[in-house]
Amino acid sequence: MEFTPKYEAVASAETGQITLWQALRARLREHSTLLRFAAIGASGYVTYQIVFLLLYESPLIWFLPAKGEDLGLIAFSHSDARLLITTLVAAELSIVGVFFGHHFWTFRDRATAEKPVRLRFIQFNAKASVSSLGLITLVVNLLTLEVGASPYLAIPAGVAVAFLWNWTWDSRYIWRRQSP
Repeated sequence: MEFTPKYEAVASAETGQITLWQALRARLREHSTLLRFAAIGASGYVTYQIVFLLLYESPLIWFLPAKGEDLGLIAFSHSDARLLITTLVAAELSIVGVFFGHHFWTFRDRATAEKPVRLRFIQFNAKASVSSLGLITLVVNLLTLEVGASPYLAIPAGVAVAFLWNWTWDSRYIWRRQSP
């Protein structure tokens, strides 16, 4: 049996009750922005994983340090310079893609506070610096280097930590609703 609007209308008229399909569709419509947010976030996750895989595993990227090569910076050292560099580059490229996805799709139908796109991008990048460059990079590097987890398993853990942070900042501040 196909759940079409025509079937739903007939079912509702006959029983006087809404169908499960109607209720589900109504609930999904209520949360459409959150669902679009999650879809764009998933595309950012895929972008991150692909860039990470290409930069971390590929021997064609000759200019990056070898895996496991120490990196001594002013304030700290890192035991895998290639891991650090690839997590930062993958994060920034996914940040740019996610911003444009949110700007042109996720929050497109929301009456947002007036602000120039470049200011919104700067705010988004600052927020993402904490979540993607900070939280995700920290979780991935800690789980990989300290716990011994595969970076491909550590990345989803970092993404899960950053999801709530991102939704709160994006929906309440960066694309906040226009004041009535």
